[in-house]
Amino acid sequence: MSNDVTKLMYPYGDPQCSGLIKQSPEDFKVSEQLGFTFTGAGEHLFLYVQKTGLTTHQLIDLIAQETGVQARQIGHSGLKDKHAVTKQWLSVQLPGCKKIPTIADTEQFQILQSHWHDKKLKVGVHKSNRFEIVIRNISGSVDNVSSTVDDIERFGFANFFGEQRFGVKQDNVEQAVRILNNRHKCKRLTRTKKSLFLSALRSELYNQIASLRIKHGIWKQPVEGDVCMLAGSQSVFSEPMTDELRQRYNEFDIHSGISLFGSGESRLSQQALAIENEVLSSNSEICQTLLNQKIKRSFRANRAAALNLDVQYHPEQAEMHIQVELSKGSYLTTLLNHFVSI
Repeated sequence: MSNDVTKLMYPYGDPQCSGLIKQSPEDFKVSEQLGFTFTGAGEHLFLYVQKTGLTTHQLIDLIAQETGVQARQIGHSGLKDKHAVTKQWLSVQLPGCKKIPTIADTEQFQILQSHWHDKKLKVGVHKSNRFEIVIRNISGSVDNVSSTVDDIERFGFANFFGEQRFGVKQDNVEQAVRILNNRHKCKRLTRTKKSLFLSALRSELYNQIASLRIKHGIWKQPVEGDVCMLAGSQSVFSEPMTDELRQRYNEFDIHSGISLFGSGESRLSQQALAIENEVLSSNSEICQTLLNQKIKRSFRANRAAALNLDVQYHPEQAEMHIQVELSKGSYLTTLLNHFVSI
């Protein structure tokens, strides 16, 4: 079992340059985009908060103290980096409150916006994240960066799960198999830890399948037997491959779906099924662990779009400045690894 993201096959070849990210919080800026409008009324106060040097959970604890509510009454959509300057939405449940409470800004967080809404903010409902980052100490050749960025804009980038899924020591897969298959240790797991382990196992299989498809040259077009995934709703359907479907793929209206393994019908056939089965058969222990946990199969798109991607290289400072917007669930580090090793 291996989850070393450097061993994955990337669609445009290996990057020829490398650099360092997050050398200071200001080098890594993230802005969360919700994608829906507020009702202007209700008992949930939505706060758009800029934070530096705090995890999302630390921020929630501080906001809970300021507003006098329990942390469980505060909702968030996604976790944001600690060592970065990030903007994200929180919702604070304040039943019966008519006036927005005063929350004093600190060095670590500032309230940028506030709006009333009728529903709590739930995990995963945001639309996208906008990034502004600086990669320092660029070394190696940057000759291929421009052409690779052009390819990413035309064809997208491989939607691999990032190394965050596999733990600080990159050993979540090994831990998951060992602990989940031990009845006594599994019972002692918290719900959060168990979820992290299951996600790591499914992510490992997904990455291997996606990488093998790219190795077989399956990237710019879908393949016979694919499951198609709608770009917006992420719902899936299976149809014989046609010129119309290929055109929709070219226009980013649909993607090829890759299994997040679990019980249930594969829905794939022909070459697509053969590739997945090759990976699954060589990872039987992971598969059986997931089946034992009664995880149901779902799908993840094989690629992601890099919206408004702008990459500027500054040779005098040996820096690369990057702006991009990514849909939720896509990893910035995965995008970067297509053209610069970090």
